[in-house]
Amino acid sequence: MIRDIYNIDLEIPNSGIFIKGLDNEKLTISLDLVRFMQINKRQIVSSGNKLDVGKLAKPLNPYIIYNILEENNKNNFNDVKIIDKIEDNNNIVYHFNFGLILNTFIEKSKITRQMEQNTSDNLKDLNEIKAFIAPCFFSYGMVGDVKSIPKNELEDLENDYGYEGKDYKSIFKKEVYINFSCYERVYFSNCEFKSKVSLHIIDNDNTVCFLNGMDFSNCIFEDEINFKRFISGTSLPENKYYNNEQDTLFKNCIFKKRVVFHNSNFFNSIYFNNSHFKDYVDFHECEFKKTACFYGVRFDKTPNFSQAIFKENLNVVNTNLNFTFGNLQERIKQEYKDFNETKEKKSLDKFANDFRDSFRTFKNALIKDNNLLDASKFHKYELYCKEIELKFKKSKIFSREWMDKWQLVFYRKLCDHHTDILQSLNSLILVIGIFVLSSVVMVFGFNYSLGYKPILEHWYFSLDFYNHHINSIIQDNYLFVVKVNFAMLFGYLILVGFALCLKYIREFFIIISYAITLLVLVVSPKILIPAMGFFTDKRAMLDPLSTMGGIYTIVFGFVVFSFIKTIRKNSIVPS
Repeated sequence: MIRDIYNIDLEIPNSGIFIKGLDNEKLTISLDLVRFMQINKRQIVSSGNKLDVGKLAKPLNPYIIYNILEENNKNNFNDVKIIDKIEDNNNIVYHFNFGLILNTFIEKSKITRQMEQNTSDNLKDLNEIKAFIAPCFFSYGMVGDVKSIPKNELEDLENDYGYEGKDYKSIFKKEVYINFSCYERVYFSNCEFKSKVSLHIIDNDNTVCFLNGMDFSNCIFEDEINFKRFISGTSLPENKYYNNEQDTLFKNCIFKKRVVFHNSNFFNSIYFNNSHFKDYVDFHECEFKKTACFYGVRFDKTPNFSQAIFKENLNVVNTNLNFTFGNLQERIKQEYKDFNETKEKKSLDKFANDFRDSFRTFKNALIKDNNLLDASKFHKYELYCKEIELKFKKSKIFSREWMDKWQLVFYRKLCDHHTDILQSLNSLILVIGIFVLSSVVMVFGFNYSLGYKPILEHWYFSLDFYNHHINSIIQDNYLFVVKVNFAMLFGYLILVGFALCLKYIREFFIIISYAITLLVLVVSPKILIPAMGFFTDKRAMLDPLSTMGGIYTIVFGFVVFSFIKTIRKNSIVPS
């Protein structure tokens, strides 16, 4: 394969940072660590060999990159600007039309004996971490009236941060790779990423450290994000660095594709407030040493927090989990498939259990804050995972686990584990509608078998005809009536079960049941509660209407109790 290379090799003055060039349409900007030490050796020696980066390294920003490329006529490749600068009255936008790689290297041939003697410890540290030392500002904004800033301060802002009196941001049209660790903070707030963002230009298991955190607030990510094995806010050896206390920020971001943070370690606080994850996000085996804030975050697909550790505060208030049981099941299957790609190492039920642990962690954090309403949502997903876990275990019929699985299925279909008031109401209406419909069909069928052919307008006469003949039929055909009762009993329960569990049957019966229930309320409300109607009409015990009324009353009472419990659980009024 022919590589498309465009050599630039320009140094940002007195920084050790080189604009190396384009390699396969990726702009590489590298810090020569030896050159950096040569430039700053006097300050390092005078400070007792302390690598006080904050006083040594000038920030990298698109303003200085753009100007150097323009001044040296290097900002054009194949008739395309490497960086476009577009400004209006208030803002400046830098368009990176090629990929971007932030890199570091150590040119060992440039290391002098004097450097080895005076700064050997620092070189050793740098060689181990190969960190990009300068802070990086790919966006910058001021709060307040810019006109009130003194001229000399504005000049300093321009020299240090590329601020020209207007807020600026960057738009990256192709991949961005932050390929090595960073001593100083990285700022990408308000930027847009049209393609992939990754800490690994070649996929590997190396960790990448951001010792002073990063700021990606208000960003839009159009493609995948790969921040696996990411370490934020970690401390350096004593007296080697002055500041690593700033938070890592991903506030108000939109993530349109898959996001990966797994096996990362956050020594500082991290905030995702009000961000929106439109695809899968993976935080499995992450460790959060301080605050992990997901306030107001929206997850359109199932997040993976399995085996994550939260040492201090976890904030998941107002988190919106917008996925279904089917989405969760598919997500668990996909994790199983990815993990066991080469050989079976972990069973499906174990993955379901891992997901259940993560939802339980969120639930417990909300209960600790006395936020029971939000906690119930995470409890629902916890029960989803338990059901999936039991399903994959394939337990023996009528065993305890088998019974637990079907109990979870029933409550999910009935009221979504007491979290969905409308679903619970629909289930109640279904129970009523199917009972009335079954009773009418049974009466009409019984009368038809005796030769009476009623019409809909005279259905009350049908009931009178039924009442007049049923007792004699029971006496003359005892065994047959017993069989009919059992058939009606199981038929009603099976029909209710199908209507609750099967989507299209449920939708069909819901429409009919609402119409039937409204009609019954108008004509004879006592039918809704047979204990107040049929049971007081001195019917025979084996009368099929009594049998239907009895089983219906039990089911009705159970569903009403579930409906009331669902209302109370979803109410802000204390129970």
